[in-house]
Amino acid sequence: MIFYYSIFLIISIFSFAKRESGLKFFVFAGVMLFFIAAFRGEGIDRDYQGYIEYYNDILESGFENVEPSFIFITEMVNKFFGSNIYLFIIYALLGIFIKLYAINKLSPQKNIALLVYYSGFFFLHEMTQIRVGIAAGLLLLCIKPIQERDYKKFIFFSVLAFFFHYSAVIIFPLYFLSDNQVSLKKYSLLLPIAFFLYYFNINIYHIIYVFDYISIDLINLKIKSYEGHALLDSSINIFNFLFLSRCLVAYILFLRSKELAAQNKYFIILLKVYFIGLFVFVAFSSVPGISSRGAELLFIVEIILIPALIGIIKEKIFGQFMVIGASLASLSFLLFGSQLINPYF
Repeated sequence: MIFYYSIFLIISIFSFAKRESGLKFFVFAGVMLFFIAAFRGEGIDRDYQGYIEYYNDILESGFENVEPSFIFITEMVNKFFGSNIYLFIIYALLGIFIKLYAINKLSPQKNIALLVYYSGFFFLHEMTQIRVGIAAGLLLLCIKPIQERDYKKFIFFSVLAFFFHYSAVIIFPLYFLSDNQVSLKKYSLLLPIAFFLYYFNINIYHIIYVFDYISIDLINLKIKSYEGHALLDSSINIFNFLFLSRCLVAYILFLRSKELAAQNKYFIILLKVYFIGLFVFVAFSSVPGISSRGAELLFIVEIILIPALIGIIKEKIFGQFMVIGASLASLSFLLFGSQLINPYF
């Protein structure tokens, strides 16, 4: 844990660096995070052994209840390297590179965005949910094509994300988002609508039954699994501190959206995605698997949005310390509260 917090401290210090030296550190930090994720030992995270079992099952019995990308990468790793360690190397390389590339394209505050990524998503994605991690990075790569109305690039990135994790199906409708600031008001109403549905016990998750007509067995299997878990445990706390903090951040950004949109041309689309994520978390809360998976994928836009808070504070250094403090709280929650990482390693 001291090691993880030391990395946090180093990235925090370099978030104050000037552009030239800051860019060099941005690249160096990416390489450092790659080595941590790629060469972690068994037992550090709770999903490592599960991926080893997937890997062996695919090679030994033709296991198919996982996304095509995982099967393809497994077979390529076995053919060219013969060791499952390269599975984690490839996923770490893709997950980290894609996210850092997206940060470089979307954020004017690269190193503070890197800090938000490390604190809020590195351990969740690159150290645990490695398939979702790549899908989330590809979602970020979809933002620029959405803003530029480049449907070819959008289709490429969104379909690729879908083949890395089927929860990325939620990306496809995002193409219809616009950077129109006036329409942002409508998206700000999504959260109140979600709470209305929640309080009156109006379940909308049955719309996912549309997948019964799509011949992708794994999607249907996952949906049935989520529903089965919901019957056993339908509890999800929509009033947890982290989610309420996200709601607060969303509306602060919304109230200052005009000036923030002038600083980043992707801001409006990013904030709309964020509001959709908040809606999904509450509206589908009766099926925790769908609620958390869908929302977590969309919340990846926080990497760009949280640093934007600095732009609404007169004293920039105070704003930067505020983001660092929030990132420290997020990192502590992931390391201790969510139990993603084994504290004995």
